[in-house]
Amino acid sequence: MVFSTPIFLFVFLPLTVLAFYGVHRRFGHEAGLILLLAASLVFYGWWDVRFLPLILGSILVNYLLARAITPGNGGWLLSLGVALNLGALGVFKYADFLVRNLNGLTGMEIAEPGLPLPLAISFFTFQQIAFLVDCSRRITAPDDKPHRYGLFVAFFPQLIAGPIVHHRLLSPQLGETNRQRAISDNLGIGLSIFAVGLAKKVLLADNLAEYANAAFDTAAAGEPVGFWLAWSGALAYTLQIYFDFSGYSDMAMGIARMFGFQLPVNFNAPYKARSITDFWRRWHITLSQFLRDYLYVPLGGNRQGQIRTLANLMIVMLLGGLWHGAAWTFVVWGGLHGAALIWCRLLDRWLPNGLFGRFWIFSSACTFLFVIVTWVFFRATSFDAAAIMLQGMAGLNGLGINPGDGPFIAAIIGLILVWALPETAQIFYRQIDPEILKAAHVEPPRKERWKPNLRWGLGLSILLFACMIASWSYSEFIYYNF
Repeated sequence: MVFSTPIFLFVFLPLTVLAFYGVHRRFGHEAGLILLLAASLVFYGWWDVRFLPLILGSILVNYLLARAITPGNGGWLLSLGVALNLGALGVFKYADFLVRNLNGLTGMEIAEPGLPLPLAISFFTFQQIAFLVDCSRRITAPDDKPHRYGLFVAFFPQLIAGPIVHHRLLSPQLGETNRQRAISDNLGIGLSIFAVGLAKKVLLADNLAEYANAAFDTAAAGEPVGFWLAWSGALAYTLQIYFDFSGYSDMAMGIARMFGFQLPVNFNAPYKARSITDFWRRWHITLSQFLRDYLYVPLGGNRQGQIRTLANLMIVMLLGGLWHGAAWTFVVWGGLHGAALIWCRLLDRWLPNGLFGRFWIFSSACTFLFVIVTWVFFRATSFDAAAIMLQGMAGLNGLGINPGDGPFIAAIIGLILVWALPETAQIFYRQIDPEILKAAHVEPPRKERWKPNLRWGLGLSILLFACMIASWSYSEFIYYNF
């Protein structure tokens, strides 16, 4: 079930909201949480009911492990838990990739398992690994009520494509019974945030997809891509993936708020970044924080000398690329960003302090250009297709057929929206928990944005109506594939 589909917008979401508040009021707080867990499992099983035993088994095993972890056995139980989580992820997501590469290296002909990829396995695996590590560090503790832990993992707004939520953030909220009393505030703020995210998806990302696909599909077919088509496709995909994933994250925040809960901010104007280091502080923030806290720091971080620090950066980004997909194109994408992070760190060491600040327009332009080029490896289906796209962008295939004004007008509109307007977290700055804003480094807006008044209500109602009309023709979110 996709957030932008009619079945979700007109049936599942309104029925779940009505049932939650009805059960919460009639039978109490815990009954409401149990209903929300049941609805989340229905949401997950709607995609493919075969994967319900996997997520339920994952929830049960990790909960029992967390309950068993003590100061005396935390080391080996944590290792067991991490191994089980990564093992499940490896079997379902990377088994074909490993067999394919083994066959290529050895000449053997081992049959690929061909297992289907369970929806959201990358996200709920990382989320539970972080939970186990935090339990071993005594940063958090497992809930006394198992259904609360189940809801922490399976909560449908953030289950499929994040953000990656920490137990220490959501669990206290699940225990607060007064969050559901302000029904009008929850629904008003939540629906407003949801409307912004839905507009990003159905009005922008889905329309940009047409122009991106035209270029990348041509390259995948092995046909040369000219300069105009290559750049229109690369720009369209750069904006498509932003509006698609940012829109999902906004919708997740909005839906959670309808039930009285707040999720982390996952985007903070990443295309305004002045360096790749800055970009990764702003793009998919919860993944960046996970990789930093649970991979980069355990590897030694920046505590063991310059060479080890740079090596750690590269390892983290290579694995981060592989997390996105079982293909070498994702690894190369991660490696390029790792090399850029290393370069930024070296520049910070060699150049005078504040140099990037004085030449921020140049550094921002270089950063954005790098992001556009590297997205080619992320989107391309093979290295051959990526090479064709890059050759076209370099002008080596000639100007080619002019795709028309449509993709460039769409790109200009998208860039204006990205660069000129505030991020969603800034628009709703006063309605978001200050600690959540602080974690994402969201600065306060220059002037007051969203207010519960007639002007905002009318504007967002019109926007939501337009989105619902457009939702009859929908596509999956890009990150559903990861």
